[in-house]
Amino acid sequence: MGKLKAVDSLPSLSDVDFFKAFPEAAIANLERASTLRKFRKNTHIIVAGEESHAAYVLLQGTAYAFIDDDDGNEFIVGTFSSGECFGELGLLDGHTRTANVITTSACHCLVVPSADITHEILKEPLVAQAIIHSLVGRIRGMTEDVSCLALMDVYGRLVRALNSSASEQEDGTRITERVTHQELASRVGSSREMISKILKELRVGGYISIESHCVKIHKDLPDRW
Repeated sequence: MGKLKAVDSLPSLSDVDFFKAFPEAAIANLERASTLRKFRKNTHIIVAGEESHAAYVLLQGTAYAFIDDDDGNEFIVGTFSSGECFGELGLLDGHTRTANVITTSACHCLVVPSADITHEILKEPLVAQAIIHSLVGRIRGMTEDVSCLALMDVYGRLVRALNSSASEQEDGTRITERVTHQELASRVGSSREMISKILKELRVGGYISIESHCVKIHKDLPDRW
């Protein structure tokens, strides 16, 4: 681990959505208090039930958050890539972690202590107000996700997941990040076999191709399957 100030190439916390409302002095204080950590692929960064001691900013790599049951079934509740923050919600109420976060590649994370974040929030009421607005936005997004699970079939949920994670390319196609069939199944609440069947039929129909575990969308996916 190394202090942030020793790594000149890292982006500022002010570029991260959660911290954008913090004044420059607060950003400087938080960056001085932060440490840089490296995690190998398939490493748990956060474990459900543990104390919320820090927020994490993903500087390099990918990870996802999930909940699971006693039988080992997983449901993915969020994915993260470079420049995104996670673990910040638990430190706001002081409760233990409610989800796990595991890396899907080698990752570099900036670890921002919760005590320092809380200190800066209490000093600046406008920051607290901005965070409340951010939380309201998240709640709206979670409501949409719950509605999706309740009202859409597996195909509809899969299309929504693919469209939301795909970025547009220069040739007009869209491509997702690297994702396995099992990860997609966990994300939409289905079986891997069902996801594989749907993806196969979409490939046969010329809607998608799969390259290095990335789903490439060649044309708009049909509304129904």
